[in-house]
Amino acid sequence: MICANEGCEIEFKKTTHNQKYCSDECCRQATNKKIRDKYYEEKERLSGKVRVCETRGCKNILSRYNESKICNVCVAKNDSSSRNELLRIMNVSR
Repeated sequence: MICANEGCEIEFKKTTHNQKYCSDECCRQATNKKIRDKYYEEKERLSGKVRVCETRGCKNILSRYNESKICNVCVAKNDSSSRNELLRIMNVSR
């Protein structure tokens, strides 16, 4: 298996079923990168950087107060379609 740390090309043999990194150092580096990326993403969001809903076909601009990457309109549509699918599965008619 090849190490999941970006930039590390070391091939290693897994010692546990869920091992993704070749060493503790690579794991630490990957974790720190994730934390750093999340920090800067949050900082950009709060400073008012324009963000667009990630739902395919939706072009709504997200509020700086919306922590999600999907607009509330798309969230409501997804909730409604999920509820309708569940009702359909249960054979309950409206």
